[in-house]
Formats: sequence, structure tokens, C-alpha cells
Amino acid sequence: MDREQYLQMRRTGQYNIGWFYQYFLDNKDKSRDTPPFEVFQQAFQMYFRMNMAITIEMLDKKMEVTTIHNKAGQLIYIN
Repeated sequence: MDREQYLQMRRTGQYNIGWFYQYFLDNKDKSRDTPPFEVFQQAFQMYFRMNMAITIEMLDKKMEVTTIHNKAGQLIYIN
């Protein structure tokens, strides 16, 4: 997956479901069925609302993203 696309989503807070679907396709167990995009979209949107912090933390580590937060916990730098 394209790290720059991921960083852009993190910087803007606008998460592209197509990017997540492609990430899923690239990393899924090849022996399992692939859900159509529409099914993935419905399931992932619900999952992401409930687990956004965990998902972002995992992807930040995988993409080797560096973040800096201020004392209030607000993101001030990401690279």
C-alpha cells in the first residue's frame, strides 16, 4: 500500500474506504473468499467507527509513521 496516501488520509482525517479495501485485498488470507466492495464497505465502516483508534495505531506501526501530539493530546505532526 502507498504510505503517502495513508499519511495524507491521516493528516486530513478523510479516510478513503477504497484504500482500506485495497489494503484488505493485499493482506487477506488468499484461501478465503473475497467479499464484494459493497459488503466490505458496510462491515468496515461499522468496525472503523467502533475501533478507529486501534486500527490507526496498528497501521501507523506498520507504515512506520511518526506522530507528535501536544499536551492536550491533539495531533500536531505526522510523518
